[in-house]
Amino acid sequence: MIWVVLEVLDGRRPARVLREVAVPGVAARLAALVRVRTTRMVRAPRVCHPSRLAAEISVTVRREGRVLAVAARAEHQGGRWWLTTFAVLE
Repeated sequence: MIWVVLEVLDGRRPARVLREVAVPGVAARLAALVRVRTTRMVRAPRVCHPSRLAAEISVTVRREGRVLAVAARAEHQGGRWWLTTFAVLE
């Protein structure tokens, strides 16, 4: 799920994909941030489950020569997992 969002933000996937993985407010905010660049994952994502229906995810990525942290939260709603928060910490 995180990698899909990063591919959209890098312009490698269409922004409409965000509607399939993120709640509407998060999808709209992320769609405004799309630009062509390359992001590579440095380490595998780490996932913490504060509850049965929530997951908090962090991953380290390399983008344009910098190493950045990505943080996200996903919640299980309506039989699916949805991103409810997503941030690239620059």
